[in-house]
Amino acid sequence: MPWRRLGAGLFLSGCLLAPGAFAGNIQAVIATPDEGHIAWVAAQHLAAQTREKGLTLALSRTDGSTPSASPQKLPRLFIRSLRELAGDVPALSVLELPFFYPDLAAVHRALESDLAAALRTAARERGWEILGFWDEGLQVMSGNLAYTHPSQLQGKEFILLREDPIAEMELRALDVWSRPSRPASLGQLHKECVVGSRSATLQQISRERLANVHLDLTLTRHRYEAWVVAMSRADWAKLKPAEQTALTEALRDMQGWQRERAQVAEAAALDELTRAGGMTAHPLAPDIWARYRSMQPEWTQFLSPAIPAESRRRLVMLAATAAGIDPGPGGQQPSTQVAPQSP
Repeated sequence: MPWRRLGAGLFLSGCLLAPGAFAGNIQAVIATPDEGHIAWVAAQHLAAQTREKGLTLALSRTDGSTPSASPQKLPRLFIRSLRELAGDVPALSVLELPFFYPDLAAVHRALESDLAAALRTAARERGWEILGFWDEGLQVMSGNLAYTHPSQLQGKEFILLREDPIAEMELRALDVWSRPSRPASLGQLHKECVVGSRSATLQQISRERLANVHLDLTLTRHRYEAWVVAMSRADWAKLKPAEQTALTEALRDMQGWQRERAQVAEAAALDELTRAGGMTAHPLAPDIWARYRSMQPEWTQFLSPAIPAESRRRLVMLAATAAGIDPGPGGQQPSTQVAPQSP
């Protein structure tokens, strides 16, 4: 079967339906490559949680193409990558700022603050009701050199498997080339990665089997990757109040479990890549992380120009305040005063 791309991953084309799909109150559509993916695992857990509350989710996996309505025309719950949904809701890109959040705890603080309310408001204006954010992890760099100093990145090429203007801007600031690619198979990806590098979560690097061609992992942990649980405003309105409550309570109750599960999955991927795959993991010194941060352009430049300038500044300031970050003068310029905590 052919491979098809979604987000940063590769997976088999076609829509894979779970047993009993379309037999519930809500059709949950998860754009994930396989049943071991953190988003699919979390969706199964959510289905179990809602079932206890009398609400049935009919799970389906898709290759990323827009799924057709279910035979019963059930309201649809989408679980989409943060990068993908940011295409519809540009304000979400404030969660993707590279070398901005020093660790996952900072991201979580932002998601539990006034920023989350602002993002939900922005989503509603775009026709979406955001119900939750699920961690995947923080991006690291995979290649055939340890990128533990800016000079080691200069002139290198990174392969982008999705449309990603944020990555393009981040890499350009680091004096790195970026090249979009749509490989038809893992084999083709590996041929490109003999020279090219990748920036992705440890889980994604493991799924791409980059240990077959890369020797080094640089643990930059510099950009948040997540999955957003959302419904269209129209479908959300179709739910009865009791169903809305059951769904939101189930998502709230599982938040701690999901975050812990994602961290375990990232740790397992690191262990697999280094122990079984033979890659060498290189921590990034806090002062070098801060230097990479200082090389980035104004934070507001990462956000879509479709967002008014004052709104972009407000989003950055809300994120910085909640995360406990000094964003620099005017909330625009990167500051070298922030460094990641030791893992």
